[in-house]
Amino acid sequence: MKKQVLGIFLVILLLGVSCKQKKETLPNKAVKENLKKTPTLSLVWETDTLLTTSESTLYSKALKTIFVANVNQSPWEKDNNGFISTIDTKGNIIELKWIEGLSGPKGMGIFEDKLYVNDIDRIVEIDIKEQKIINTYTVEGEPQLNDITVSTEGVVYASGSNTNSIYVLKRGEISILNMGKEGRLNGLLDQKEDIFFADSGRQCFGVYNLNSNTSKVLTEGIGHGDGIVRLKNGDFIVSDWKGQVFYIDSNNWQKTLLLDTREDNIYAADIDYIPETQMLLVPTFFHNNVMSYKLNL
Repeated sequence: MKKQVLGIFLVILLLGVSCKQKKETLPNKAVKENLKKTPTLSLVWETDTLLTTSESTLYSKALKTIFVANVNQSPWEKDNNGFISTIDTKGNIIELKWIEGLSGPKGMGIFEDKLYVNDIDRIVEIDIKEQKIINTYTVEGEPQLNDITVSTEGVVYASGSNTNSIYVLKRGEISILNMGKEGRLNGLLDQKEDIFFADSGRQCFGVYNLNSNTSKVLTEGIGHGDGIVRLKNGDFIVSDWKGQVFYIDSNNWQKTLLLDTREDNIYAADIDYIPETQMLLVPTFFHNNVMSYKLNL
């Protein structure tokens, strides 16, 4: 009987030691957070320098094509020399002047088979299949239209940097959402939560609530905020026109510097992202090309 009791005691003791060892090997929350990899970028390709004053990139998954808006020198002068180019996902220029007749083309958005482009004080609607301009929507005053985002319902939102406003194009009519007196609105990204924005004047990243017409700053110190993309994990990448690119964690809105090319005078304007290949497309403005970086998570 004593032997049986002793045997049971030894088994219980061994089980307790084993459970303790397993418990000690499980990483706690703090350890897991420390083990999280810091995201990085690595250059994969860059285009030829024929994309003069490349301001914006936009990838079409349906067409497997990248559209590039080229200001072609002066950003805000009505010189009629701006153009849209098309390039492939390897950085080869397909058609340098796919669309001409623009002045300062910047942000772009696609809905169905239409490409919308900001052009200083007008939103230009382009039929992609026909490869021609079919409509223009003029915005009064001097809005300095910059970025564009299009909702899943086809509503076009355009940022006015000079007026710090969002111009809403819906059913052929334009209405205005004022962001307040302070700031210089640039980047826009429509999401199910609301519209995320980058303010180059206040150098911040935030969100605008369409229902309450109020905005909230989420991240500060992002430089001259320009383009915004969102990743599948919910996080964001935001560019600073001067040449920085930031990764923003959507859990705590903390930023991580991914890229800084300011010393080389290489700008980082209105970026886009190809999720299938994890490629970040960076138009370099006065550097006259597009650079593509692999995002390493």
